[in-house]
Amino acid sequence: MEPEAIRARIEELRRVLARYSYQYYVENQSPISDTEYDELLSELERWETAFPEFRDPESPTQVVGGGVSPDFRSVQFAKPVLSLGNLHSYEEFLEYEARVSQWLGHPTPLEWTGELKIDGLSVILDYQSGRLWRAATRGDGLVGEDVTANVRNIHAIPAQLTEPITGQFRGEVYMPLSQFEALNNARASEGLGLFANPRNAAAGSLRQLDPAITRERGLSAFIYEIRHLEDGPPVTRQSDVLHQLKAWGFPVEPHWRLCSTDEDVRAYIREFEEARPPLDFDIDGLVFKLDRLDWQAQLGATQKTPRWAMAYKFPPAEALTRVRDIVISVGRTGTLTPTAELEPVLLAGTRVSRASLHNEDILRSLDVRVGDSVFVRKAGEIIPEVVRVELGLRPPDAQPFRFPTHCPACGTPVVRVPGEAAYRCTAGLSCPAQLRESLIHFGSRDAMDIQGLGEKTVDLLLEHHLVSSVSDLYRLTFDQLVALPRFGELSAQHLIASIAGSKTRPLSRLLYGLGIRFVGEQGALTLARHFRTMAALQTADRETLEAIPDIGPRTAESVRQFFDEPANQRVLSELEALGVNMAEPDLPPPSSRGPLEGETIVLTGTLSAMTRKEAEDRLTRLGARIASSVSRATSRVIFGDKPGSKLARAEQLGIARMNEEEFLAWLATLEENP
Repeated sequence: MEPEAIRARIEELRRVLARYSYQYYVENQSPISDTEYDELLSELERWETAFPEFRDPESPTQVVGGGVSPDFRSVQFAKPVLSLGNLHSYEEFLEYEARVSQWLGHPTPLEWTGELKIDGLSVILDYQSGRLWRAATRGDGLVGEDVTANVRNIHAIPAQLTEPITGQFRGEVYMPLSQFEALNNARASEGLGLFANPRNAAAGSLRQLDPAITRERGLSAFIYEIRHLEDGPPVTRQSDVLHQLKAWGFPVEPHWRLCSTDEDVRAYIREFEEARPPLDFDIDGLVFKLDRLDWQAQLGATQKTPRWAMAYKFPPAEALTRVRDIVISVGRTGTLTPTAELEPVLLAGTRVSRASLHNEDILRSLDVRVGDSVFVRKAGEIIPEVVRVELGLRPPDAQPFRFPTHCPACGTPVVRVPGEAAYRCTAGLSCPAQLRESLIHFGSRDAMDIQGLGEKTVDLLLEHHLVSSVSDLYRLTFDQLVALPRFGELSAQHLIASIAGSKTRPLSRLLYGLGIRFVGEQGALTLARHFRTMAALQTADRETLEAIPDIGPRTAESVRQFFDEPANQRVLSELEALGVNMAEPDLPPPSSRGPLEGETIVLTGTLSAMTRKEAEDRLTRLGARIASSVSRATSRVIFGDKPGSKLARAEQLGIARMNEEEFLAWLATLEENP
């Protein structure tokens, strides 16, 4: 995928995940299954790791939970209530264990406590002298909801422990499957709406304003963590924690297991993936926790997840349905994408009616035809994907799909660029489908940041023929906007002001907003800082462009093609005439040559002490050059959590490597003695 498409994909994932998270944690709804949510989150993490220039501290990958309802009093946690990272195979577990082993400096295998991952609602319990004092939901991880009165009506949670313990404990409130079935049967007989699943029922029951309703719902709970303990016997392992919790009178899920070898871990996974014992509650995976608590403390946590524990998620479900049609959509850069329209089918708790076919090559390899019966699954896409065709159910008159030779949005011939899988419309911004997406991208936060220029506004502008290029945005008037349906005076004033304010954005933001293929946010910044003005960049030849660090032949060719296009030249001239800034501000001159002058440094993975941007800025002030990829010219690689392939490449080339702890100590020394 090209950088523009990746950026749009990341923004789409963030919007969708934020909406799902709010629905799940605050509104007690499950629009998608946990597996699907985790797959979307995992995809977002992969994109953000591969393209750190697109990261955002408010991303769903960096925050916990989904907020707090105003109906309850807030509870501030002394330390964050974290969520878990995910594994999806035994091989991924082994890779994770190898990283933990490296961090600890202790050989594998390590001892792990395996536990069932209960599909319920996280609860934090405070006890004073053995008595339940307060109970709270997890909330956003920093602030939860006070649900003490309701938790007192859950019989499984003891009001009085067997010993006068003072401390804080974490567990999961759930609704037993038998109770869920009885509750839905009762609601059906009364003509009331049914709960979609036990997790929704548990969350809705725990967060009732009337504790009597909570008592009637028959909730239960399991406790699995000591978050804080002021007194009591010392415990040194998670397996000891579970024994001690049970001794104090807490309900502890009995199917946990101490795994001393990798084969123990494999056997535990197999038991619950292949031959699961009958359970009266839902689980959505397993949890593996490093058994030694001192090692847990040594590893610590990132902003969102502990480094000493991971959730093992079960594989996504598949469903069989029929293809009603195959339709083609056109993206911002003209890419034609085929999508299968399906007979609606329930897949992992949600109703599915569309599935991605990605591109012509995949469509051909699957040989999907209208009328086919296909298996679909959720595997990291906003919409599901087709896995395979059930050929035994193929209708005798089903015909191979013919990929269009002309754009379905504008009728212009399409071409396939050599070496790429995608067909593209050649009309550029004269194609209405491409124009719409280009306008949305141009006004996005990391481009020209035109607040109020969202999808609905762009659709209105196009529908009323007020814009035919990005330059037309700067010709819009207040009178034109207030004449649009559902567009008030205040909205019009704000949009006009935001468009005017965008004229002062630096050249780098304008370049990114123009949507040049293969030029992402970081690439736009590199070009802007090198050439300083749009005029200088426009006249640069391919050789000059390729000589710039991090600008490869493909990007150089794309930049040159963009500026050679007469339509693009016309738009740039119009933007300049309309007062849009065409220069990059000068960087402040360095006070002296820094201690890292001449060093090329690559950062990879997630840092917990600072953002990637903060780390890059501090290294740059010390004279270092920051690169996005590892090569023989790289001086050192600094890695955080989930470093990915860059760390492996550095190891292969024998390049110096630093983990976050080493980096912070090294950085402090350099900054103290510049």
